[in-house]
Amino acid sequence: MEKTGLISDLSPLNKHRLLTYAICYFAVGIGVSALGPLLPFLAENVSVSLGQISFVFTAQNLGYLIGSVGGGWLYDRFTSHRLMALSLALMVVMGLLIPLMSWFYALLLILFFFGLGLGTLDVGENVNLVWIFKEQVTPYMNALHFVFGMGGFFTPLIITTMLAWTGGSLSWAMRVLVLLFLPGFIGLLSLESPKNLAKNEGEGARKPLEYGLIALLILVFFFAVGVQIGFGGWIFTYVSDLGIADVRAASVMTSVFWGCLTLGRLIAIPVSKKVAPGSMVLFNCALLVLVLGLILIWPLSPAMMWAGSAGMGLATSIIFPTLLSFAKTQMDLSGKVTGMFFLGSSLGMMLLPTLFGQVFDAYGGYEMMLAMFAAALIALVTMSLLNSKRIQKNTDEQEVKIQA
Repeated sequence: MEKTGLISDLSPLNKHRLLTYAICYFAVGIGVSALGPLLPFLAENVSVSLGQISFVFTAQNLGYLIGSVGGGWLYDRFTSHRLMALSLALMVVMGLLIPLMSWFYALLLILFFFGLGLGTLDVGENVNLVWIFKEQVTPYMNALHFVFGMGGFFTPLIITTMLAWTGGSLSWAMRVLVLLFLPGFIGLLSLESPKNLAKNEGEGARKPLEYGLIALLILVFFFAVGVQIGFGGWIFTYVSDLGIADVRAASVMTSVFWGCLTLGRLIAIPVSKKVAPGSMVLFNCALLVLVLGLILIWPLSPAMMWAGSAGMGLATSIIFPTLLSFAKTQMDLSGKVTGMFFLGSSLGMMLLPTLFGQVFDAYGGYEMMLAMFAAALIALVTMSLLNSKRIQKNTDEQEVKIQA
């Protein structure tokens, strides 16, 4: 396959697969971003406070964690497209049930199963791409993450528009969203699943695992991804609850966050050819701290919140995929180690948005932003340590070559 014709050189089957996976990843973007603009309406629907409703993040992301970590095991044992289609079907059913739940704990249970389907579908996308494209997977992975961002960008606009058109009907808003899942479901059922080539490939000699390095990487995944999902999930409520902007503007502001996240991933494609992944992640972590610091200085400024939403989207855009690339430069990435990184990011998605919600409810919006700033600062310090280790490692390797 020529690098200059990534799409045109594909077989018709793989073109169809890539299109179907893109539609499915748009659905993943919807699933991850929908809770943020829905939070106030869900809280009203089940008659709980903002602090209590924040547990919807825990419920959905607990399901996502189990689905993503357990998904690799399932895809090694079952037909991948059928399992992905089943995950989408579960998301459709649970999505339709979400607005019908007037009991808080029933809503948490529904969102758990929605997250279970979401996590299983997400890991299936990545696994299938690797099976199809192998060492040439990077540009296709970047393209899918771009589509994921597009799903996150359009979701708040769809929800707010449907709520305005239907007089605040959550049911119609969710019906429109889950309708977008159906093309991917149909495509998966009509396509042959790729072969799991890993079953037939022997494992080569691997370097001993550096558990200290793995632990530091997991910390960055935990805090950086947790801040990304926390900001994307709470910016709508923060802006509307504090009177910084009305509901419509808050929705657009949320879309600006996801839109800039998408733009950042697009910009990163050419940049990654010239800049080391460790340096890219370090720069974005520093940008994350800077943007949150500016928000803390001007917490009630509409202009700052517009700029902050854009800055947070750009800052968090490439951290997850580029951190994985950085990890590949430091160690052999087995399925076991990759699963550890997914576990770290899933725990961040599950725990930090809920923690931010508790702080918001108990102390206020400014304190919530302060908690996000502290989490981002931990990610920056940890990544600085990892990058210094990378530089020292490269220096030592060069000295060994010179002596040899």
